[in-house]
Amino acid sequence: MQTSVLIHYGELALKGGNRSHFEVQLVKNIAVAIHPIGKNTIRRLSGRIWIEFEKAQDVESIKNRLRMVFGIASIAPAVRCEPTMEEIERLVLSLVPQYTFASFAVRAKRGEKTLPFSSQDVNQRIGAAVKIKTDKAVNLEQPELEIGIELLEQHAFIICERIPGPGGLPVGTAGKVACLLSGGIDSPVAAYRMMKRGCVPIFIHFSSIPYTNRASIEKVKDFVDHLAVGIPGAKLVIVPFGEIQQQIVRSVEEKYRVLMYRRMMLRISEAIARREGALALVTGEALSQVASQTLSNLAAIEKVVSMPVLRPLVGMDKQEIVDEAKKIGTFATACEPHQDCCSFLMPKHPATFSSVEELDRVEATLDISHLMHLSLQDLQ
Repeated sequence: MQTSVLIHYGELALKGGNRSHFEVQLVKNIAVAIHPIGKNTIRRLSGRIWIEFEKAQDVESIKNRLRMVFGIASIAPAVRCEPTMEEIERLVLSLVPQYTFASFAVRAKRGEKTLPFSSQDVNQRIGAAVKIKTDKAVNLEQPELEIGIELLEQHAFIICERIPGPGGLPVGTAGKVACLLSGGIDSPVAAYRMMKRGCVPIFIHFSSIPYTNRASIEKVKDFVDHLAVGIPGAKLVIVPFGEIQQQIVRSVEEKYRVLMYRRMMLRISEAIARREGALALVTGEALSQVASQTLSNLAAIEKVVSMPVLRPLVGMDKQEIVDEAKKIGTFATACEPHQDCCSFLMPKHPATFSSVEELDRVEATLDISHLMHLSLQDLQ
């Protein structure tokens, strides 16, 4: 049974002199992700990270949690032995009966150059031994079973399974961002994309309670629990927004409601972001997906903040976003019914092509300082 996992990474290997910084952060994030499972040891090896754990049955739980740790290219459950040809052959021949396959290939990588044999020597000897034992075909192009043998720093690791990781960069290597998180499909995908580039998220959710129910809050908590595996420092801020919406409804023309909502959301999010040390705001907006997301509206809305507004989904269509939500595991939760704050008191005919000057005139009827105080006064 496997009691080790080898973590391989892709983009980190290109970081040159900064590579150690990224590796150290990845090790920290892995430790956070697998801490609930049980006792384990994490070591940095040459171009890899080695996790050794006490209970063989923990491997499934570890694999599931590591799938959400950014910076990991692949996850390989492994069995360790002494780096001798005899031990490698013995272990491989004891493992292959566990698998059903019609063809196989042996692929050895030698990171330890002092060994008295080459990678090709290992491929030939172990391949011949497996052929004799199983009478299965050798297929170097598309084998049904790929037997990986990695020779590293006084250890040999036998690998018969590789699980793709999420890739990207370790969270914590690119600063903080404030992610506006609704209960819908788009915003969790946008947050995921920024985390994949190494950003620590501060999640901000706007709630219209008591005018709507708690369903959206429960959904965003589920999103955060799912997305924040292996992310030290992730935080969720719930902003009371219902009273602000009521005052906007009483003060401005109906077609401008959502645009005023969005302007206030950005202002409040910027204040929270600065308080938390975040450097940018992140939204799930996609160009022209809804009326408030036309190019002119996006420009007129974001004019009220000085912090960069990042929109990772801006060039995607809805089906692409849905497909990615399914892939990262947030789609099912997003489809659960809830009352969204932006659909609350939604105008029948929203403005689609507003200008900065137009929205500034509309906003002149509002006491912006008072509205900001309403939302921020109880946030600590």
